[in-house]
Amino acid sequence: MNKKDKSLKIFFGLLILIIIGGGVYVFTSKDFEREKPKILIKDKIYWNLKTPINVTLKDNLGIKSYKVALSDGKNRKTIYDVHLDKPLKDINLSIKAPKIGLLFESNRAFLNISVQDSSKWNYFRGNKAIKKVQIIIDKKRPNQFVVAHSYKIMKGGSALVIFKCTDENLKDLYIQTNFGKKFIPQPFYKDGYYISLVAWPIDKKDFRAYVVSEDKAGNISKTYIRYFLLDKRYRTSKIKLKDSFLEGKVSSLYGEYSNKNVSSIEKFKYVNEILRKKNEDLIRKITSKVPKKRVDFFDIKPFYPLKHSAKVASFGDHRYYYYNNKLISEAYHLGIDLASYKNAPIVASNSGKVVYADNNGIYGNMPIIYHGLGLYTLYGHCESILKNVGDEVKSGDIIAKTDTTGLALGDHLHFGVVIQGVEVNPLEWMDRNWIKVNIKDIIKRAKKIIREK
Repeated sequence: MNKKDKSLKIFFGLLILIIIGGGVYVFTSKDFEREKPKILIKDKIYWNLKTPINVTLKDNLGIKSYKVALSDGKNRKTIYDVHLDKPLKDINLSIKAPKIGLLFESNRAFLNISVQDSSKWNYFRGNKAIKKVQIIIDKKRPNQFVVAHSYKIMKGGSALVIFKCTDENLKDLYIQTNFGKKFIPQPFYKDGYYISLVAWPIDKKDFRAYVVSEDKAGNISKTYIRYFLLDKRYRTSKIKLKDSFLEGKVSSLYGEYSNKNVSSIEKFKYVNEILRKKNEDLIRKITSKVPKKRVDFFDIKPFYPLKHSAKVASFGDHRYYYYNNKLISEAYHLGIDLASYKNAPIVASNSGKVVYADNNGIYGNMPIIYHGLGLYTLYGHCESILKNVGDEVKSGDIIAKTDTTGLALGDHLHFGVVIQGVEVNPLEWMDRNWIKVNIKDIIKRAKKIIREK
């Protein structure tokens, strides 16, 4: 091989290495990244022309330019046409309806978005993303009105409301209260009608409720439910803690959940505050669920779970616990206590489905039954639970027997009524006339109004 051929071989060898190196650089360097920018918005949106449309643009390397145009099918208007001197990785756009240029006569529109990044890929032109978004124009609020409702609601008590709500793009529907709780209605009787029980918690000074509906375009309707508010004073009790109680029942129950060596007063505070909250949170979680099944009938009877019994403790009793004349703790009693004889049978007064059947701390062995329309009943301090989760019970079925499990000294039943996670006064649901006036008559009246429309 002569000197010239050797030089050419070296030259071509170097050229190949340069080409390979350049190719490796192009395919591995972030400057030549090949990922398209991301346009974060749904393919189809609903717009009321009042609330801006929010769009987020993202790119790993940086966005160099973007363009946004809005079309109503006849006319087209450019909203953004931006070229950036310094590329940005994140851009948030707020698109408002143009005041002139577009008519939106067909209630349909399109949003065209194109984004170019700062990559040197594609012959230094970068990566481009394009998205076309279909827009449904909806400027009307949902149509709603109250058909019928209970005349009054008592503090710690329950009430009913039936209303109509229609919107072809309905997204959300609930009953909003002044204390943050949302009650979820169920479909009722005919399409477009809804029904719900509501509850006024014992620890809330005031009660207001509104039917609130929102469509997919963000239009909102809000209707006040005009209940007469009946403020009720509940009993306040001052209870002196005895050493026999603290060292016996309380210490035993505490030992099931903690092995820390603390004083008898600290054990009581743990049981009455920390454990109680945990147990009540579980009850709220279980009883907050509301099926979306349509309600045509709600034939509820008065609850009478323990025959030949006497009431030994009331609902709403605000208990203050003292030891050596010093306030130690407090709690609300959220049920009524009924006593009969030892291990007395507990009866399901109404049909329903068992949704919980286990021990629950201070409540002891405790079944919970769902009766429909967001209404649950619970039975605390049982000796044994005779039904399992998922069992359907009928009126008259024996579901458990009374005992002293949990934080109970004497054999009795703690009977509770819960509406969508809110514990209410069981005495209302044990009163035949109250059920007739506040529940059955309201449903009957609403059906009559609906049929006549």
